[in-house]
Amino acid sequence: MSDYILMAVALFPAIVLCIYVFKKDRVDKEPIGLLLKLFAFGAIICFPAAEIELFLAGITESLFSPETLEIAKAGGNIPYTKEAYMYIFTDNIIGVALVEESLKFLVLVYFTRKNKEFNSLFDGLIYAVFVSLGFAALENIFYVVENGLYVGIMRAVLSVPGHMFFAVMMGYHYSMWHLTDKAAAVEKDLKTQGMINLNSPLFSSGKEIALCLIIPALAHGLYNSLCTIGILWSTLLLYVFVIFMYVHCFGKIRKMSKADDFDNVYVQYILTKKYPKLLDK
Repeated sequence: MSDYILMAVALFPAIVLCIYVFKKDRVDKEPIGLLLKLFAFGAIICFPAAEIELFLAGITESLFSPETLEIAKAGGNIPYTKEAYMYIFTDNIIGVALVEESLKFLVLVYFTRKNKEFNSLFDGLIYAVFVSLGFAALENIFYVVENGLYVGIMRAVLSVPGHMFFAVMMGYHYSMWHLTDKAAAVEKDLKTQGMINLNSPLFSSGKEIALCLIIPALAHGLYNSLCTIGILWSTLLLYVFVIFMYVHCFGKIRKMSKADDFDNVYVQYILTKKYPKLLDK
């Protein structure tokens, strides 16, 4: 089969998912130029990700015995030991998932954190999805061109949506970070004006910043680890995990789309929930 056809097969699922999420952005459509930039830089970070992962793989392997590595890389043909499982999870969570999700996060923050277009609840999610699907699209081209149509079909159902699912998790907490910081800024002004309790602690976005990275990295690492183990129990658990991700993440997209509104509306809601007396002023 022609490489051009295989490239089209590889790109198709990422493009379809991007269009789906774009259509769910109801309140204020994001500029196409910004979204294409996020998609492009998501693809570009495939290259540093590969180099960093290769470097970390050497470090991870140095922590385990040759026997453990042989068992871990045998694909279940040799019964796994505890050490082999430990190696697989360490390599996939820290050596792969954390690297890829961190680079996606850096692109996300660099291009959108202070962007004036970031002005509604759904924006954080759509930004994260476009970065992640840019990464998934280029990665998918490499896999599909090298391994053929069957791999392209399997990755269209599993790997590419998987990257979007990890992005939904990141994007949700990214939006929460954005809203919490805006609420904290208004809260500070209200304290200065003496309109709220001066001793009340300000909103803090530290938890949301951490969850932006921790949750998608753990989910991504678990997915990769189950794929790597490749025996009956891990395959069954992988199917359960993927089904859960489909239900949870598409549900999250629909819920955030339905609840979408400008950030100042949510900031007001957050503040009045904490300070009910503001409703009387």
